[in-house]
Amino acid sequence: MRKTNLQAFYSFLFFLSVAAAMTGCAKTGMYSTTTATAVSYLTVMNLAPYGDSADIYLNGTKYPGAPYPVGVFSTSYFKVASGNYDVQFKTPTSDSLLASIPSSAFDSLGLYTLILYNDSTKGVVNAAKIKDNLSNVRPDSAYFRFFNMSPDMPAVDLYIDNAKVQANRTPADNILNSLYNNFQPFLNGYYTIEVKQAGTNNTVGTALNGSLLQGQIYTIFLEELHASSGNTFNLYVLQGAQ
Repeated sequence: MRKTNLQAFYSFLFFLSVAAAMTGCAKTGMYSTTTATAVSYLTVMNLAPYGDSADIYLNGTKYPGAPYPVGVFSTSYFKVASGNYDVQFKTPTSDSLLASIPSSAFDSLGLYTLILYNDSTKGVVNAAKIKDNLSNVRPDSAYFRFFNMSPDMPAVDLYIDNAKVQANRTPADNILNSLYNNFQPFLNGYYTIEVKQAGTNNTVGTALNGSLLQGQIYTIFLEELHASSGNTFNLYVLQGAQ
């Protein structure tokens, strides 16, 4: 499913960790929708407002399924045989290359997020691979991470119930600084979550009654869309259960 709570496989984290010790190390380097000795899990976010719809190619083979239009993100992981993959994003109509990720390892039982993004206004489309590292997640706290994926918002501050928790987050800064991809602990509760232009009270996006609950994992991100009437900014809070 897409644009739903981020529940795919996070709820099976401990099961997967145990299973990892029991599986073999076969890594075929071919994508597969069937059970494999060693598998990896991928999810995709097309957050490049100056881009296009994208099909996904793994080692030159198109992955089955509908393309990802701009602004669409998947919250269900799909399974591939573990191995090395070069990843390409191409337009569905003309087969033009939007962006690519050089060949790299997708480890057994690893969870990965593939993101299309622009890091500047009208900038080129880039692609990045993020490993969803849950090694620090414990059941006695809530956890979140925040991405600013809006190239027309040069810098933003993240607020949780009027408290500034992250400052001066620039577009796609999590791509260059991998620390921003880690889940951070936070006191569990129900909050109003806001993003404001850095150093101002100008609210860009709001998520009312955002839940940050004990033992749960959240990805908060600011998305930008374009229309003839102007830009639209949406703040999403995606939840995953450990």
